[in-house]
Amino acid sequence: MSNPLVAPAHTSTTWYTGLGLVEDAAQIAEGIQNDSWVDGTLGAVGGSLDTLAMVVDPLGSLVAWGVSWLMEHVRPLKEALDWLAGNPDEISAHAATWENVARFTREARQQYADGINSETAYWVGESGDAYRAHSGMHLSVMDGISTAAHGISYAVQGAGLLVAMVRGIVRDLIAQVVGTLAARLPQWLAAEGLTLGLATPVVIGQVSALVSQWANKIQRFVRALLNSLRRLQPLLHRLGEILTELKHLLDTLARSNPFKRGGGAEGFRDPLAPHSRETYQYNMVEDPGPLAEIRGTPAANFAGGRYDAVSLPEDRVFYRGGDSQGSPLGQWFSIEPPRSVAEVRIDTAVRPQWINPKTGEWGGTSPVDTVYAVKIPAGTTVYPGPVANQGGMYVGGGHQVFIPEPWKNKDVEPVGSEPLP
Repeated sequence: MSNPLVAPAHTSTTWYTGLGLVEDAAQIAEGIQNDSWVDGTLGAVGGSLDTLAMVVDPLGSLVAWGVSWLMEHVRPLKEALDWLAGNPDEISAHAATWENVARFTREARQQYADGINSETAYWVGESGDAYRAHSGMHLSVMDGISTAAHGISYAVQGAGLLVAMVRGIVRDLIAQVVGTLAARLPQWLAAEGLTLGLATPVVIGQVSALVSQWANKIQRFVRALLNSLRRLQPLLHRLGEILTELKHLLDTLARSNPFKRGGGAEGFRDPLAPHSRETYQYNMVEDPGPLAEIRGTPAANFAGGRYDAVSLPEDRVFYRGGDSQGSPLGQWFSIEPPRSVAEVRIDTAVRPQWINPKTGEWGGTSPVDTVYAVKIPAGTTVYPGPVANQGGMYVGGGHQVFIPEPWKNKDVEPVGSEPLP
């Protein structure tokens, strides 16, 4: 009898390949939780959010002196402290909400797993094995959702704690400035034969130098905080994308036949996934289809001119390798994100420079350094099929989706991007 929690291997022609998302979620969440995004200057996440809301005025003793020229020089230090203020209750509530999602999903997964184990233990034969494999896919997707939600919860709480920690550091540094001024300023003024209300350029220069020294220290920690948050942002963004894609997988599973292994004729097959060459709706010999009749003849970019025409039943995210300085929109996409520039160039045959079909001369360039995620709305007709060889190293053989002029559809939405290695 097969293990109900172990999903068997499947070909790349089914939506099961999407479970790589579960592994992605685990890796990203682990990276967030081990604080790999935190700048080395700050060490690790820790402390309390209370510092964000604490009303502190480390310059209070200087204000009591009533010396306007002195306050003009030290007030910028206080501004840095104010920038780092926040609402700890709101941050904690947001983090707790995501942790509730993670916990609820874990509990639902466990209940589902227990039910499968008890209810199907004596089911034998191909249908029983197929049902357990189908259930295993459900369990894996729920694992991914729980892991991603927990990672987001930690990121929200961790970012808040990091800001609070830096605010505490800034507060302490300002307090050191105040203490140093309280000790040195009377000495500097006495050396010039002045009272507290007056100052010579020499004394002002000494105060400015001291404040500048501490301002540089504060700037170092604030810059480290900003660097940390910049590193965290794409991780959070990717977890959000993964959650969206896992939801799509759950919807797909819900529509599939749990008693048919691999989808089959009576089960669900992703209509955009690759399939045998004989079963494509169009080909260049028997019926070139609509893509042979429009500008640029995109049918020629499919191997053998083989492709399908599919109307999307629901919104779906597609991926496109492109230029970080250009538009996220184009007409050629994939259903899975490419893992490298080489994959875009070789498997999907994207040449760095292309030939103008009208003149036969070299035309524009196609730089690739980024993968874009773009949401295409339900009802859009898209054209999936195998990639044709474009000569040389651009051998094709991968799978692509042609979407005509998506920039003309106001409901098309770029939802993310990541650099490609």
